[in-house]
Amino acid sequence: MKEFKVWLDLYGRAWMLREPSLIKKLFADNATYHEKPFEKPMMGVSEITEYWKNVSKAQRDIKFSYEILSCAQNYGIAHWQASFVRNNNERVELDGIFLAYFDDQNKCTNFREWWQSRKTGL
Repeated sequence: MKEFKVWLDLYGRAWMLREPSLIKKLFADNATYHEKPFEKPMMGVSEITEYWKNVSKAQRDIKFSYEILSCAQNYGIAHWQASFVRNNNERVELDGIFLAYFDDQNKCTNFREWWQSRKTGL
């Protein structure tokens, strides 16, 4: 569980600081990232990093928290929540689940997320 917590803390830090360079510490070179279950996954750390660069540009005042639901040697499941303000001053809240599989260096090889969003007032 300690390794998954370390990974989630870094994931949150990368997002809150809008620091896509940290992605290389989180994901294996050949990782897959499934943001939405019915869309084609992002393939490889370069594509994942590019996605993070673009998404985080439109967000500020990011908050992220999580609760680990389950984990084993090579995977973890977490319930997470986040909020941020978009560049148009619209506040967004997210609530979701992560499922992450890891290699022996604690880098994610397969990442899946399911989430729901809502817009709220500032």
